[in-house]
Amino acid sequence: MTLFRQLLLTIVLLLSLMLMVVMAINFQTTKNYLIDQLRSTTQDSATTLSMQISDFMALEDYTSVESTVNAVFDSGYFSQVRVHAYANDENITRSNTTVISGVPQGFIDFIDFEVPTASAVISNGWNELGQVYVTGSAGYGYYQLWLATRDLLISFFAIGTVSVLLGGLMLRWLFKPLAEVEKQAEAIQQRRFIQMKTLPKTRELKSVVESMNRMAAKLEREFAAEAQTAQWLQAKAFKDPVSGLGNRNFFESQASAHFADTDRTYDGLMLISLIDLAKINNEMGYEAADNFIKSSAEILDRHLSNFPNATLARLNGADFVALVPNIETDRLKALVDAVMSDLHDLVGARISYSDAVANIGAVVIDASVDRSNAMAQADAALRSAKQAGPNKFSVFDSETGQQMAIGRMAWKEMLEHAIAHKSFALRRQAVASSHDRNKLLQQEIYASLEFENKQYHAGYFIGLAEQFDLGEQVDQVIIQRVIEAIQGTSITGPFVVNLSASAYAKMSFVSWLDKTLQDLPDMVKSNLAFEVSEQSVLGTEDHAFLLAQTLKTHRVKFGIDNVGKQFSAFQYLQNLMPDYVKVDPSYTKLAVGKESESFFMHTLCKMFNSLNIDVIATGVETDQQVEILTKFDISGVQGYGIGRPVPFDE
Repeated sequence: MTLFRQLLLTIVLLLSLMLMVVMAINFQTTKNYLIDQLRSTTQDSATTLSMQISDFMALEDYTSVESTVNAVFDSGYFSQVRVHAYANDENITRSNTTVISGVPQGFIDFIDFEVPTASAVISNGWNELGQVYVTGSAGYGYYQLWLATRDLLISFFAIGTVSVLLGGLMLRWLFKPLAEVEKQAEAIQQRRFIQMKTLPKTRELKSVVESMNRMAAKLEREFAAEAQTAQWLQAKAFKDPVSGLGNRNFFESQASAHFADTDRTYDGLMLISLIDLAKINNEMGYEAADNFIKSSAEILDRHLSNFPNATLARLNGADFVALVPNIETDRLKALVDAVMSDLHDLVGARISYSDAVANIGAVVIDASVDRSNAMAQADAALRSAKQAGPNKFSVFDSETGQQMAIGRMAWKEMLEHAIAHKSFALRRQAVASSHDRNKLLQQEIYASLEFENKQYHAGYFIGLAEQFDLGEQVDQVIIQRVIEAIQGTSITGPFVVNLSASAYAKMSFVSWLDKTLQDLPDMVKSNLAFEVSEQSVLGTEDHAFLLAQTLKTHRVKFGIDNVGKQFSAFQYLQNLMPDYVKVDPSYTKLAVGKESESFFMHTLCKMFNSLNIDVIATGVETDQQVEILTKFDISGVQGYGIGRPVPFDE
């Protein structure tokens, strides 16, 4: 029972007790008054009657005596009138059964109303002739007592009702600050550090609110400090201070995790080399050289931001590298051409002090090419571009890449066919507890489609689906397929569906998802979870927040994938408050590396845990990684070391 109800009940009980006591006192007072009034009336009537009949009694005119008695009795206030004559020792009596009308029988049975009897001596001179006895009627007393009791009950009920209503309103007014404190406490539990601006007037509540505000402010400072520390460690280890891009360590960790993925498709690898950077540095100074680097980095970042999951970094003084997943040769050529064009514009902007700006070498490689060979091919393309002269680029056509590349229109037709026929195949990969690998926390869903006897994983078609504005439809079909699979299986979930940014950025998709979840039984919803990439969140945080709130309304878990891959502040976590995060696989590999790198992972996990967000490490391949990650309070692990993706119904 709530405190409000307890206090309201206490008020009702105390008020009822008080009214009962007052009513009992009033009842007894009224009863005593009526009895005294009836006793006085009967005594006066007995005295008056004795005087009226004294002369008749002296003459022994008993007929007149009887007539006088009848006259008094017929007034209706008495149940019995009796005259006793000493002369003949006889009684003249009038009596009848008391009839009580207008009074409930239960009230009559409950109340013991004392009926008084009065007497008076009949005398004539000094001679006593007899005695008069008058007994009052209880009917009048009961009736008057009932009327008084009824009116008192009505008054007390009205007073009680008004008092309870006013008391309830007063309590609600007094408890309003307490309700706000409750909301504040719940928000703090969810690591949303809100503070109450308006302080209550009540001294005790004011003290509580002030204490809660101080605690919220302290926790917010602690989280901000942890987030700042994590961001600082990330920048120190993986960020180039001049360009603002990732450094060589960053690229090595990202490339290592990417090339370890056997489900990758084909990738574009670009090497960009700035010309005459050393000359600008010597002749124009460090500031001019740094400005040249920053401007070049901004151009690269702007173009690469259009490609999901692309990795861009500065390898050394004049060299940049970009890894672009799922890009065919024609698009890579167009990208390189656009980058080179914008870099050459730096000459006109007098950022580059030479017409010779840069060279670019690029290559398309498939999953059969390892990282060292890929870098060797890209380096060969860069050498070819340098041999061609300043501001030239070279894109090597990998034979395997060409074979794998399907025409854009063919891809569009294939995707439309898969959407219409719901022909996406599903695989699942286990996410196990870091403390017990036999305990499944969730299973991530991977979608694929088949074309000309070849299986294509999502990495092949998700980016293209978004380009064709089919991302929303693809996600809808995959979700429907997963729901159908859940309803037809006994396999343990929850099953995690990855959502594309182009899908959840649309209100139509979020509304459709809300309606879909609303129509599902709780058993199915408890076996569903959704996650989005950190990169997509940073670009569409408002949309991600709406998605998160929609899922929380249905008690469906929400997570963020590839956390830590982007150089960004982590404050978005406070706003979205996901149920879990999946740390980018590059950090999983770093956990067993240098102390500074593992310390960053530890700090990252500590920050997540402070928000009550479960942390899942991805890309786990070895027992050593699991052992070390467990020390970082990792909740779950995922990767080939835990289990490879398998068909859903397997």
